[in-house]
Amino acid sequence: MSKVLAVVPARMSSSRFPCKPLENINGIPMVAHCYFRALEAKEITKVVLATPDNEIIEFGEEYGIETILTSDKHERATERAEEVLKIYQSKSEDYDYVLLLQGDEPQIDPLEIDNLALALQNSSNCVLNLVHPIEGKDLSDENIVKSIIGSHGDILFFSRSAIPHNVDIGYRQLGMIGFTAQILEQYCELEPSEIEITESIDMMRYIENDIAISSLITDKQILGVDHPEDIKKVESLMANDEWVKNYSYRFKDN
Repeated sequence: MSKVLAVVPARMSSSRFPCKPLENINGIPMVAHCYFRALEAKEITKVVLATPDNEIIEFGEEYGIETILTSDKHERATERAEEVLKIYQSKSEDYDYVLLLQGDEPQIDPLEIDNLALALQNSSNCVLNLVHPIEGKDLSDENIVKSIIGSHGDILFFSRSAIPHNVDIGYRQLGMIGFTAQILEQYCELEPSEIEITESIDMMRYIENDIAISSLITDKQILGVDHPEDIKKVESLMANDEWVKNYSYRFKDN
């Protein structure tokens, strides 16, 4: 049976929203939503919260969250995930696949995590990214990473700009990405690429090195938290979320 590691990266020094991992959403810190929802997924062998911040490590210890301290030098979440994989490998704890689950998307659905893990194991490509249809003003929002998908489902390009030009519906990149262990190890062996740096999008490093990325389309709306004003939007969307009751008891005093 394949072993799947889920890594939730989180850091306190976000330029747009400092300290956001521990920002409460309906009384529960955002990164805790991500971690405990990932634990609900049936296809995941282990979930770990990866951070360069002792404050998050201490938070994890208080609430029974498995954490791992990583370097504060990483520019990309994918680099942090690769470091976590190597740390476990050094302890003779090997994994076949790694899922990167961004710590600022607290609505992540355990069923979609399972779908991602299963699709990855059956994919001809070594990288798979969950995407969601968008329209209207989201198409021009620079906080939303858009993706162009080819006729066979491969992602051809990512950008924060409105791509393709003059369309009614596009696809948003979600922070749920699956890798084979081998391809994740290759990420840090590749030099940061020009468009990756310009757009600040991890996955462009693969695309610019001709490494194919498959798309997995979901109809589940998963809102990312980029700014403080996004908190109220997410709290409203999660007010009656069915998964929250499975872990909310841990935070009854918040």
